[in-house]
Amino acid sequence: MYTATELYPNAEVGNAVHEYCINHSTAVPKHIDEHRNNTIEWATKTNNDADMMINTLQAQFLIFFAKAQGVKRVLEIGMFTGYSALAWVEALKDKPDAEIVCLDIPGQSTEFAKETFVKTKVDNIIKVIEGNAETSIDSLAGQKFDLIFIDANKDGYVTYFEKVLNLNLLSPKGIIIADNALKRGLVADNSERNPASKDEGQMGNYVHIDRFNKFVKDDPRVEHVLLPAFDGLNMIRLK
Repeated sequence: MYTATELYPNAEVGNAVHEYCINHSTAVPKHIDEHRNNTIEWATKTNNDADMMINTLQAQFLIFFAKAQGVKRVLEIGMFTGYSALAWVEALKDKPDAEIVCLDIPGQSTEFAKETFVKTKVDNIIKVIEGNAETSIDSLAGQKFDLIFIDANKDGYVTYFEKVLNLNLLSPKGIIIADNALKRGLVADNSERNPASKDEGQMGNYVHIDRFNKFVKDDPRVEHVLLPAFDGLNMIRLK
């Protein structure tokens, strides 16, 4: 029985399929696409890593998913330059009382994001809470979120997950989406067969993601599915 998730014969075909999917899915609005380009330009000038931003197809997926789920409130842990936050706005903009709460540490990328939110006139729907998310998340106790997106420092994933559940932040039908849950495939194969094994940064981080995936799997409060999409999405809900 064929069970592999690799659908295409080589990387070239895989890249072509990726571009085809982008071009044959509902496009992100122009201002979101422009922000992506601005982020890449900014990251180059400031020696930041634009790869911390989700890709276009993932933004298209998140917008579609949030709309399909009827999401009204989003908690985003790890904001970078605000690209994914803009995607959430696109999904929630027609919902009364919609809100996106973003947790991130102060810095260049946070300032870049906040300036973008003002410029695109969405700062009324996005609330940015600056500080270490492992502690700033405590200020949200008593609130409920329909979707919680974890895309921050990988060594904090277990803490973020525990805080979300212990503070009861997830609405009864809510979904947690943890990004980079496969970490370039290193969680499954960190041998020399995986080119990412030569990247010290990736190798230093994948152990935290592997610990997180195992932690979620063993938590009796939730059920989840780990998808080999993008860099891996661990999608979690309460039992």
